[in-house]
Amino acid sequence: MRLQYRLILATFLPLLVFALLSAAVSAYALRQIPQELVLQRGTALAQVAAGGVAGNLRGYLRLLETVAAEMAGFTGIPQRQQQILADRDDVLAVFTAGAILLDAQGNAVAVTPAAEGARGLNYAFRPYFQAVKAAQAPVFSSVLQDYPAGFNAVIIAAPILRGGSFAGALLGEFALDRPEWARDLNLLQTPQGGRAYLIDSTATIIYHADAARIGVSIQTDPVLWRMVLGGEPRSMVYRPTGADGRPVVVSFAPIPGIAWGVITEEPWDAVLAAVIPYQWVVAGLMAFGIALALAALAFSLRRVTGPLNALVAEGQRVATGQPFHPLPIQGPPDLRTLLRVVNEMVARLGEQQAALRRYALQVLRGQEEERLRLSRDLHDQTVQDLVALSQRIELCADALEDDPAAAKARLSEVGALAQNTLAEVRRMSKDLRPFVLEDLGLAAALPVLAADLERGLPGAHVSCEIVGRAVRLPPELELTAYRIAQEALNNVRRHAAGATRVNVALFYEEWGIQLMVEDDGRGFTLTDRETLVRGGRQGLVGMMERAQLFGGELEVATTPGAGTTVNLRLPWRDKADLQHSP
Repeated sequence: MRLQYRLILATFLPLLVFALLSAAVSAYALRQIPQELVLQRGTALAQVAAGGVAGNLRGYLRLLETVAAEMAGFTGIPQRQQQILADRDDVLAVFTAGAILLDAQGNAVAVTPAAEGARGLNYAFRPYFQAVKAAQAPVFSSVLQDYPAGFNAVIIAAPILRGGSFAGALLGEFALDRPEWARDLNLLQTPQGGRAYLIDSTATIIYHADAARIGVSIQTDPVLWRMVLGGEPRSMVYRPTGADGRPVVVSFAPIPGIAWGVITEEPWDAVLAAVIPYQWVVAGLMAFGIALALAALAFSLRRVTGPLNALVAEGQRVATGQPFHPLPIQGPPDLRTLLRVVNEMVARLGEQQAALRRYALQVLRGQEEERLRLSRDLHDQTVQDLVALSQRIELCADALEDDPAAAKARLSEVGALAQNTLAEVRRMSKDLRPFVLEDLGLAAALPVLAADLERGLPGAHVSCEIVGRAVRLPPELELTAYRIAQEALNNVRRHAAGATRVNVALFYEEWGIQLMVEDDGRGFTLTDRETLVRGGRQGLVGMMERAQLFGGELEVATTPGAGTTVNLRLPWRDKADLQHSP
């Protein structure tokens, strides 16, 4: 896969995954957060409604307790108690089914006009009477579905105490088919269609805006029934069974101090109607942000991949042998730096290739000059010696019969001439390939080179030091070090003939060898490699090339009038190839 496609995949794919995850999380959050807020609002609304109902019911209870306390002083005087009820009928009218006074046995001894049908009845078997008698505290009943008057009702019972003893109870009755007593719940109707209703301790609806649902138990709905059984304020999204089945937010809150509760309902769609436009706005902003990020990323990638594509295309073109054209400097700062470095590197490579071509040409010339020198040496010295040797052999053969003494003298000359010729041939052979290097190694060959130089420079003291435990190197490494030392000493012979001190030192280290050749000759001004090639100093350039060929380093330190130091550092290529010298 091409680099630009890798970059696109490495950047767009994570961004796309991040965008999808962000969209999913945002969609969930945009749905979940409003839902949580709506549920919290529903719970708070139900608690407010329960607090309002509790306040109303306590007001009704205080009214009953006030009248009951007034009647406690006339226990056993039904006429007086009836008169009190008649006098308080205007305030007791809030009890839509009337008020009933029961004696200690549960007999209705006095009633308001709205409850006239209950006069003379006995309520002793009623659970709320038994509860108020046992607890001597107010009691709120559940729905009375079998009420004698023929309608459903709920009752608030306040005890009548005389001297600390139970003397009867005053009942306040609410007819469920006349819901004006729960008028405050109508305030909970919201523009979204919300409504609230009351349930008693048996989960039977006491009040509902829909009169048909009054007296119906919610136990038939398991979801609502479980919520009520928890006894804690709570809200949930609920889909009731019905024709439309539209979800509603249903909330429950118990009425403090009373075993009743308030349930509120609001259509879910209506509640979210005001939130949905904002959700679309947020989704649109997110989509725009992602699109903008993708566009910016595409632009940035194009700025990066464009110059890279140009670099690849130019590299492919150069690989076919065509000349390199400098690349335009463009793109981000790092990429501009890369292109600038590539241009400079290719330019330097071109210069180095030109220098190498010039060096190769000089090497070829040097080889031809070396061949010419060998040819001249062979012609001027060896060939002439062999001709002279051949002539003396002929003269010796002629004089062998006529003058044996002269023949013997001729044979002595022939032997001396043969020895000189042999020595000259050995010298040339040694220069071409030093046998001592092959047989004994670098540590033995360097002192021979030093001794040859000392014989060639009678006025110089030439020393050779071997430091460390000598080991045999791979042949190519030993030959490299030997040729560099040979060339350095030849330079001393040619360019520093007036030197008085020359030192050759070979150090065997853990990492490799270090070879140093020092002289106190006249020195010279060191220039760059290309200038050295143009100046005809192929020997020095050849030493550097040899060192670099095997991963080594060659440093030349020289100053006019202060001598020259050649320092070679040549690391081991494979330590397993080393052998200790005998």
